[in-house]
Amino acid sequence: MSSPTRSAPDAGVVPDAGAPSAVSIVDLTKSFGGLKAVSEVTIQVPTRRIHGILGPNGAGKTTVLNMVSGFIQPDKGSISVFGDEVTGLSPHQIARHGVARTYQNIRLFAGMTVLETVAAGAYLKRSSTIPGAIFFSPSERRERREVRDRATDLLRQVGVRAEPDALAETLSYGDQRRVEIARALATEPRVLLLDEPTAGMNDAESHEIGELLLELRGSGLTLILIEHNMRLVEEFCESVSVMNSGAMLAQGAPSWCLEQDDVKEAYFGKRSDAARIATLRRARRGPGGS
Repeated sequence: MSSPTRSAPDAGVVPDAGAPSAVSIVDLTKSFGGLKAVSEVTIQVPTRRIHGILGPNGAGKTTVLNMVSGFIQPDKGSISVFGDEVTGLSPHQIARHGVARTYQNIRLFAGMTVLETVAAGAYLKRSSTIPGAIFFSPSERRERREVRDRATDLLRQVGVRAEPDALAETLSYGDQRRVEIARALATEPRVLLLDEPTAGMNDAESHEIGELLLELRGSGLTLILIEHNMRLVEEFCESVSVMNSGAMLAQGAPSWCLEQDDVKEAYFGKRSDAARIATLRRARRGPGGS
């Protein structure tokens, strides 16, 4: 039986009374065969928050995001977005509630250019009709220009330096991740789910993504990310939930959670190795621990 979730006294993971969470996950549970991948997980993410979901491989983090975005249906529990129940809805229905996501394994459309890939994300907001598309009506031409202009702005915002007409699949790994973020932003979400957004990036590139997260939060977005880059988490996440073996270990401020012995043990396997996580974090920060 898993131990109870512990929260820092000043964790800030519960929203103000009377104000709905951007995302409310309550007692979420999912089993695959005899394996309980997620067990009674509860996470409350206030609006305009950068919230991290941490844990070793196999902890159940991606399964949680898959349930929030509708790709997997939970066995038990509830999911709400800005007070609206979305449990059991399909991915496109949840997307219409303002939820967009990126993936652990990059999913780009083969044969499409960078600009086309991002523009494809605007499908939820398109108002064109089939006759308008066939006859290329003035309103259709205007909307296509607006979509292209918006896609161009998003590529600039996320820091893609490749030519818009380049095939997206030919870009570097880091730029492909940026294109995927831009495509998600093209849906004009209120909540953005990011599964390891800095995987394959160096420290400078990861820091740029962190700055982008701050910019997006400043524009009103709520962001929930799975991330193994502890430097990014400590610098840019305001709160985190730490999972292991499908259960919640701790919730609160990143620095507080990462100091808990059971969190260290979850990452390194033995309590006797707990000091290694502190050493790793100091090394990642650089001289002086800053």
